[in-house]
Amino acid sequence: MATLTPTLTLASTDIFAGQPLNLSVTDTLTVSAPMTDISRMNTNDNIGNGAGIIIPDLQQDTYYVYIKHTAVLASDGLTAANAGDDFVTLSNADGEAGSELLRLYPGEFAFFPLAPADGTDGGVEVGGLKVTAASAEVQINYGFWKRS
Repeated sequence: MATLTPTLTLASTDIFAGQPLNLSVTDTLTVSAPMTDISRMNTNDNIGNGAGIIIPDLQQDTYYVYIKHTAVLASDGLTAANAGDDFVTLSNADGEAGSELLRLYPGEFAFFPLAPADGTDGGVEVGGLKVTAASAEVQINYGFWKRS
């Protein structure tokens, strides 16, 4: 087992009139395999689980997940993504309508615990995590760690 220490800081001097925002929280998480180092992929890559699938469906464990939209197109890894159109959607591994979890626009990131498959729909509800491009395929950075 290993430890992972996430820290979130939210700060602003002008978000509220006359009141600054300064919030910082830290936690220590215990993690174990399977896990991945921070990796890069295109949203249409097949990394062994199907196109865009980062964590396979029907997993029975909770994972901590980091995802960052790199703001560049997959076609050459250099061209800037369109700020309004080239977002990515994170959903269950089946990617069906209604399974959207998050939407990230160029430059945005997220760190969150991904719940395991919950057994709804007669025990066949998939879990997992899939990333899908809205328009042009883009690059993302990601990492995941199994919660112990």
